[in-house]
Amino acid sequence: MASLTKRSWKLQEFVAHNANVNCLALGHKSGRVMVTGGDDKKVNLWAIGKQSCFMSLSGHTTAVECVQFNHVEELVCAGSRGGAIKVWDLEAAKLVRTLTGHRESIKCVDFHPYGDFLASGSADMTIRIWDSRKKGCIFTYPGHKGSVNSLKFSPDGQWIASGGEDASVKIWDLRVGRVLLKYGI
Repeated sequence: MASLTKRSWKLQEFVAHNANVNCLALGHKSGRVMVTGGDDKKVNLWAIGKQSCFMSLSGHTTAVECVQFNHVEELVCAGSRGGAIKVWDLEAAKLVRTLTGHRESIKCVDFHPYGDFLASGSADMTIRIWDSRKKGCIFTYPGHKGSVNSLKFSPDGQWIASGGEDASVKIWDLRVGRVLLKYGI
């Protein structure tokens, strides 16, 4: 009979923010960068293996609830407790967009795999699709009966999955703008 042993390693630990760390995301392309957001209203960028952030982005007036890199790690977006989404260009290290429209906290964000679109889910029970070039919301999907806590674009960008406080997961067909499938109790 084989013996199983449990091993545990602390690879790296450091203070990332001056208050609670609410969210983090790893870069899709390299897997060597990380972005974090916290109650201190900051968005910090890290190189994996280093203990100090190489860039700190400010601009939010309330706690940062969710963060995400775009697929080529050129942009970072962050959603806040106040309902705003900010998008930063990492090459220029500057804020390029502020997207507003949600009435409550932003719980999740995701960049479209192709193009300049992003999605957000909110405590206001809606999903919004944004055109980051035009600085505006192009679609709003009401459909959850509680906060939208998670969402993710499909790899081909034609649908989006969302999960919420209403204990449901929904698959939205972005081509026709409606629920394709619903999972729940």
